[in-house]
Amino acid sequence: MDWKPILQNRWLLVLGVLGVALLLFGTMWNRTGSSVSTLASAGASAKSGNANTTSTALSTNASSVDPALAFENIYDTQLTSILDQIAGVNSVHVMVTLDSTESLQLAQDIQKTTQSSSSTVNQQPTTVRLADGSTAPVVIQRLAPAVRGVLVTVNARDFYTAKAEIIDAITNVLDVPAYKISIEPQKQNS
Repeated sequence: MDWKPILQNRWLLVLGVLGVALLLFGTMWNRTGSSVSTLASAGASAKSGNANTTSTALSTNASSVDPALAFENIYDTQLTSILDQIAGVNSVHVMVTLDSTESLQLAQDIQKTTQSSSSTVNQQPTTVRLADGSTAPVVIQRLAPAVRGVLVTVNARDFYTAKAEIIDAITNVLDVPAYKISIEPQKQNS
């Protein structure tokens, strides 16, 4: 193998090694955080400037059998429409898989009773009485399900440039490490 061209362009080699090191550092850094960013607010506000669009779509799909499937469909649709707008991308198809469904954090009523020799703690969900007379728990926070992985097929003028831009976009929007994203070229119709 002729090493002369590589040694003449050392700066490319150094830049490549630095890029790989930053990519690895970035994926390790994201694993330590426990915050969950949602595509729902980011994608809807990017399209229309209003985050209520996605929550309406989610509540419409929530009546389906599997709520995780509703989230996956929303993520797929929003990512497809956003990634289709990237310069140089002709067509794109997205598949998002989730680890679980949406989780809720409920408010708790804590009653602590202390006797001379022991103490007991009783926790019950805080409930409110609705106008129709029924009761419902108080929800403090809704957490979007964790994304397990993303598969994207793309037809682009320059596949490798499009691949880098798509990975960058998905890691920023979904807070998913790059190793969980797979970008593949679409089959050419002949």
